[in-house]
Amino acid sequence: MTSTARRGPFAWLRVLFGGRSAPLPPPEPPEIPEMETVHRSSVVTFETPARGGGFAFQVEIRCDWCAEGRLDRMALGRTISGYEAGMPERLVERIRDIARRYEPFRAEEAERAVNEELSAGECFDGGLVTCRTTAFLQPAPEVLEQQRAAALELQAIEHRYAKSALQVRLLSEVSEQWRTFLADGLAGVRPGDETASWLTPWAVLLAEQPDKAATEVAGMFLRREEQFNQFVKLLGRQKKEYDAQDLFDFVVKNEQQLGHAMRLFGLTAPNAIGAGEGPAEPLPRPQQNRG
Repeated sequence: MTSTARRGPFAWLRVLFGGRSAPLPPPEPPEIPEMETVHRSSVVTFETPARGGGFAFQVEIRCDWCAEGRLDRMALGRTISGYEAGMPERLVERIRDIARRYEPFRAEEAERAVNEELSAGECFDGGLVTCRTTAFLQPAPEVLEQQRAAALELQAIEHRYAKSALQVRLLSEVSEQWRTFLADGLAGVRPGDETASWLTPWAVLLAEQPDKAATEVAGMFLRREEQFNQFVKLLGRQKKEYDAQDLFDFVVKNEQQLGHAMRLFGLTAPNAIGAGEGPAEPLPRPQQNRG
């Protein structure tokens, strides 16, 4: 028994092409999109109370968003927008307790603490979206105004003392040069000697008024001569007072004081006086003749 040929409207086509249906082509593999990256920046501003609650810090936080994945850029942008909408509330909650630890005038310290808390950044959707934040804190306007006034006052004080220190340094340098100049005009006196200490006031005067050098130097020596004459008169009076005392006791009690005074006047003291450089050896007491 033979099989009959299959009939139908397209039977002749099957016969024409060999009697078999053509195989379908294999499906093409799905297209995988390339990795895309979307960046966006936004700013969140709000107020959060400082310690005590009387004043609030002015907070500004910069958010740097990044979405990276195998999605088209529009889809990544929409994903960022979804998380961006809830970011202000999230930041307020994280920062509020930290800011309350600091006084209203400690904005700098509060800013460091807040940024330390935010340093790890934010991560959403398994890393598809990340956000790095940087906080900037300012005190309340009333506190800021007081800080500005205090800073200006402190700056004025520092400038005043810096000016004074500079004047002292310059005056010391210039007066020392004048003192050396004046000491060079005195016989047997070196600038570093104690005998030149009386020149210091005149050196300072000439440092401030160098144009008066001629008249002031002349007046300086006249004043010195007057002081020396007064000193001689004082010695005369003391001598009369001690005439009734033993000569040896008078010399021993006054040798150092007299030597020191003579050195201040630029006079060379006798060797027996000791020149004020330490206690001189005691003078031998004269022996009384015994009859």
